[in-house]
Amino acid sequence: MKSFTFLMHNIYALGGTVKAVSQLANTLAERGHDVTIVSVLRAADTPYFALNNNIKVIDLVDYRLKPQNISGIIANRIRKFTPLLKPKKISKYEPGLNQLSSFIEKKIIACIKQTATDVLVGTRASYNILVAQFAPKNVFTIGMEHMNFDAHPTRYQHQIIRAYQGLDAVTTLTDSDQFAYQQRIQTPVYIVPNIINHRFIGAQKQNIIISAGRLDYEKGYDLLIEAARRIQDDLRQIRYQIHIYGEGKEKAALINMIEQYNLNDIIKLFPATKDLDKKLSRSKITVVPSRNEGFGMVILEAMAQHNIVISFKDTLGPSYIINAGTNGYLADYGDAGSLAKYIDIATQYYTKLTPMIEAGQQTLKQYTADHVYAAFMAIFKG
Repeated sequence: MKSFTFLMHNIYALGGTVKAVSQLANTLAERGHDVTIVSVLRAADTPYFALNNNIKVIDLVDYRLKPQNISGIIANRIRKFTPLLKPKKISKYEPGLNQLSSFIEKKIIACIKQTATDVLVGTRASYNILVAQFAPKNVFTIGMEHMNFDAHPTRYQHQIIRAYQGLDAVTTLTDSDQFAYQQRIQTPVYIVPNIINHRFIGAQKQNIIISAGRLDYEKGYDLLIEAARRIQDDLRQIRYQIHIYGEGKEKAALINMIEQYNLNDIIKLFPATKDLDKKLSRSKITVVPSRNEGFGMVILEAMAQHNIVISFKDTLGPSYIINAGTNGYLADYGDAGSLAKYIDIATQYYTKLTPMIEAGQQTLKQYTADHVYAAFMAIFKG
């Protein structure tokens, strides 16, 4: 059976890519494949999501306060507070560039060159570029994309297109993104969606609307708060609350916005949670207000817990998963008024939306571990 190495940024941190790769790695290991995860960064004792016991995890830089980690910690401090130790090969358009140094870059490249498994999978554009440049010739290379092509800056797109010609395969999460890549590169592009394997918990439903993710501009929580402001009287009358789970640089601004609009009784902010499925099991509605969303695992997780899901049109992932009016609602892109309308509909008519919830259950069948495993392994038959 084929053996796999996944090159990850940080398997110890919360994130959609971390969850998706963890689930795929577990699925491969459960089916007898040897799986290694290389985590470039580490600052916690255990991976954020549970991994199969047979998966080998290798850390390149460990930031936990231990004597053996001092060189990596010092390099990180130098890089953070001075222009020294800037990476030379990693693209300057890498979103997490400030977390990376020439010290880390050398470790990544050395690790790629020493790959001993049959397959090496990069999991973000900058790492995919390095994989294309430095992987051994006898290793099958895959560039896994968790961001849609158009979300990358134009100059980064040019770098990506040039480099991805040197990969053996590229994977995307949606058909639209597959087309975007395939019309630009000769490398074959496959759709490999994320896995949803959450069981239905069946908790008592409450008048709660949930949203979860990074608290940054891209995720659009300001639009959700603005939507709530517009229908606040209705929400109070039917006693609905909005619970937002997450951490991020926009947190303070969002708190100020909630206070400014006097919505503290309606909107509650909570830390990121590992038990999102339990929270979703008690909520009735889930809103994904992202301005850009490559896939949207929360959509599937919400459907699994019988939530009505609302997101925006023209965001690649939600538009791919949600058939508007059938298994969820799609508001006009970036329009808080339109978002407010659909939240109002869902809260007022929740008891009449059973067919929408049932359609969501049918949607989930496309994202089972068996289905995604078959899609992933089909790469090696082409």
